[in-house]
Amino acid sequence: MERATVVLVDATQYGADPEVVRVIERHFPLVRVSAKDELASVYASYNRVISCFEFDFPDITSLSILSEAKQEFTSVPVVMFTQQHSEALAVWALRSRVWDYFVKPVQTDSVLDSLQRLEKLVGNRRERSERTTILKSQPLPDDARFKKHRCEDKVVESAVAFIEQHLSEKLMQTDIAELCGSNSYQLSRAFKKAHGITFQEYIVRRRIKKATELLQNNSASVIDVCWAVGFHDASHFTRMFQRHMGMTPSQYRHKCHASREEAASSPQLSLYQFLET
Repeated sequence: MERATVVLVDATQYGADPEVVRVIERHFPLVRVSAKDELASVYASYNRVISCFEFDFPDITSLSILSEAKQEFTSVPVVMFTQQHSEALAVWALRSRVWDYFVKPVQTDSVLDSLQRLEKLVGNRRERSERTTILKSQPLPDDARFKKHRCEDKVVESAVAFIEQHLSEKLMQTDIAELCGSNSYQLSRAFKKAHGITFQEYIVRRRIKKATELLQNNSASVIDVCWAVGFHDASHFTRMFQRHMGMTPSQYRHKCHASREEAASSPQLSLYQFLET
């Protein structure tokens, strides 16, 4: 049986991610189209189709195109790639019957696994009977109503997305700047403007914030947490944590544990007592 054709719909504001294209075209026939193209004629040209919508910062217009396409072509499965991510956006995608939702930069194995599973499910257009399925249009998430980003904002958003997914790894400013299509100076300047702190300070704060979450799990040692958030020296981790939180990691964990015990041991009013107060 012939391979399914992947139709990649570029719904980005600043240009498609070359890595997404490379991942797909190594294994599937690929057709790249603009979000403004007539999808009906494109889909009609191929017997077995998988549709991939790529976004960087989804807005009302671009998300509406995906929603309308899914409602009109219910038998064509949709995979979504996005740079901007939120829980609301992911929920919207799920309710709009998106098969898989990926946050860029993509993980090659996960994307291929998804497309290969879909390929087994999509049938030949000439062999299947058409049926009408009514999909309810889903309200767009609030973050789709934001104004389009400036190029400078895009660089910061790209860097933040990468940092969040690789917090435990060694993060080099020059490498991340190159990945975002910028340079170290421009990235530093953009971060200072967007967050009021330097690029390096942002990374430290995100690592400390993540550490406070992990330290509440008593089964993880302080050393485990240190490595999990990207510090590879325990003493340096302790100094940075104390500088930002005013106490050592062990003291913070003890404080959290004491707070939980206090909350658990505090007397609870019965319903009768509550009504009497």
